[in-house]
Amino acid sequence: MRICLIASLAIFVSSQVGCGTADRISDPLVANDRSEERDVGQPPQGKQTSNDVVRLIAWNVESGGNRPAVIAEQLAQFSGYDIVCLSEVDSNNFEVYSEALGGKYDSVNGETGGTDRLQILVNAGRYDLLESKEMDQYQSYPLNKGSHRSPLYVRLNDRRSGRELIVMTNHLARGNAEFRQAQAVGLREWARDQDVGVIAIGDFNMDYDYLAMKGNEAFVEMVRDNVWSWLPPDDFVDTNWADRDGDGKDNYPDSMLDLAFAAGPAKEWGIQCRVVVRTDDFPDDDLTSDHRPIELMFEQ
Repeated sequence: MRICLIASLAIFVSSQVGCGTADRISDPLVANDRSEERDVGQPPQGKQTSNDVVRLIAWNVESGGNRPAVIAEQLAQFSGYDIVCLSEVDSNNFEVYSEALGGKYDSVNGETGGTDRLQILVNAGRYDLLESKEMDQYQSYPLNKGSHRSPLYVRLNDRRSGRELIVMTNHLARGNAEFRQAQAVGLREWARDQDVGVIAIGDFNMDYDYLAMKGNEAFVEMVRDNVWSWLPPDDFVDTNWADRDGDGKDNYPDSMLDLAFAAGPAKEWGIQCRVVVRTDDFPDDDLTSDHRPIELMFEQ
């Protein structure tokens, strides 16, 4: 999988870690071949997923712009994943979404963000949950000014491999670019101090334009100093839909708000990323989400 850093465009592209296709996990579910349509969580016909592969998915379910019963029905397709990270979850739906996955997950629920909270669901049959935490601040770095969503993470022990890892999900500030940038700095400094591999995944609101190969200033701060490596998808495609003027066209084409990053030893895990595209997912309506899920896979 490509694990890439951005300093300048030329340096960023040339400094990717493990970018060759020969380094990819053999399981074809990871390959983002858009010529083959398949549902989330489903490998191509006749193919199996190795028990050693970790499968992780994140999705902004658009609280207030969906019908929870529809989201729950779609979430049922996620039941094969080891870790499911959700954002914009109304607290009334924590249990609804957990039950939709079949009741085999430990649910770690965020307490900040009002009706737009974070939720991490962990396969209880595979992982020991060692720690969970919502971070309002790290050292002197603010991560929540009181009305935002605090980053939420879990520290896990994989019983199959004996390896520990941290998975964090985020939904950074949308309307306050300066604070979003400060959040990215805080996340970078937090990741610098961790002693196990870390994966951060979610809606970062970093406005990554994949034609210009450029994100906003929060993205720049996130990858500064090579603490975090960005995990670009196998194929670039919009992760979000917005049509505020009602003309039927996306207001932010060629844009990604939903991203994934790796820090520490996780940068060497060959993590593969894809944007999950489903038939007729965009444009969305008032029943389902205006975001696409993003999926990670790697060998443990």
